[in-house]
Amino acid sequence: MSEEKNIGVEVKKIGKVTILQFTRHNIKPLRVERAPSLKRTLLKLRTLFPCRAEIIKAEELANLIVKTFGSNYEYYVFISDSYFRTISREAMEKLLKEDDTDKLPYILETADCDDFSDVLLGQLTKKTWTQGFAIGQLWYYTDTFGHACNLFSDGEKIFIIEPQNDKIIEWCSDKFYCGKAYLVKF
Repeated sequence: MSEEKNIGVEVKKIGKVTILQFTRHNIKPLRVERAPSLKRTLLKLRTLFPCRAEIIKAEELANLIVKTFGSNYEYYVFISDSYFRTISREAMEKLLKEDDTDKLPYILETADCDDFSDVLLGQLTKKTWTQGFAIGQLWYYTDTFGHACNLFSDGEKIFIIEPQNDKIIEWCSDKFYCGKAYLVKF
């Protein structure tokens, strides 16, 4: 594994895979504090009692990604934090039941797979805001099509989520969800 350092990002190579991990920096939040509300107060209190999920470090997640998608071709991995909390398949199924992204209409070009993936990632992140779960996105391609969907890790495996129907599947256990990763983002 080769490695080079840049300001704010660490770049590594595992085989032909390029992994960019954002490093901590001393930039303050780019938002204006709003007046207190009960909802925001409860969210702040929730951070004092984080979930008890197992931690997966960025390097462990990168290795799991490469194990899942391979290292013998070029693709890109973006890892935004130094660690994440794992999430069980059962917990993810519960979150997906509470979400209605899969009910949105499919509209070619304007509301298609990448848009579904963006919406689901946003909804899951909002729902688990202070927990830091290993939830992300995958863009991949085959000989005949390209597709965008979502990902999560239970610490042992990377699972695919089809945001258009909430199906959870392992990579390459179905020929539709098997190809070459182009972009993996956590």
